Amino acid sequence: MAHFISQEDADYFFEMEKFPEDDLEYQFPHSGEKLVLSFTTADKREKFLFDLYRGSIKITKVVYQNRVRKAYILRRLDFDGAPHPNPEVETVPLPLLEPYNGKVIPSPHLHLYIDGFGEKWAVLAELLLSLDGKDIYEIMEDFFRYCNVKQLPKITKTLLI
Repeated sequence: MAHFISQEDADYFFEMEKFPEDDLEYQFPHSGEKLVLSFTTADKREKFLFDLYRGSIKITKVVYQNRVRKAYILRRLDFDGAPHPNPEVETVPLPLLEPYNGKVIPSPHLHLYIDGFGEKWAVLAELLLSLDGKDIYEIMEDFFRYCNVKQLPKITKTLLI
């Protein structure tokens, strides 16, 4: 049986201000690599993880993910990947999801935590993020800001972005 956090808790965690746990400098992942960064709230009471995955065949394919309590994915941005099939339900859990009920959502799409579903629902990324004319590094920075990161981590841009 799957375990979930409440929608109220998920929304609360998502809205919390997040700061890098350390002052280290990282390198943006190369093709086929991933980077996991630790964040915390200003009072250090809650921890978050941000995952950055880079495709190995398609170098423009990336996944940016914000997790809380290690296991709960609050948001995930899939860029230049496969389309995502949403669940089809009688009663849609949020009005925002109504046009996406039972639909296949092309990439780029943004997964949202929904109580009872985890991250199984996605919407078109452009609905919540501006992606036009941006490279995957700039999109990463926008994803951090969207997730309420108040101080961007030090990530060096690589040549192949």
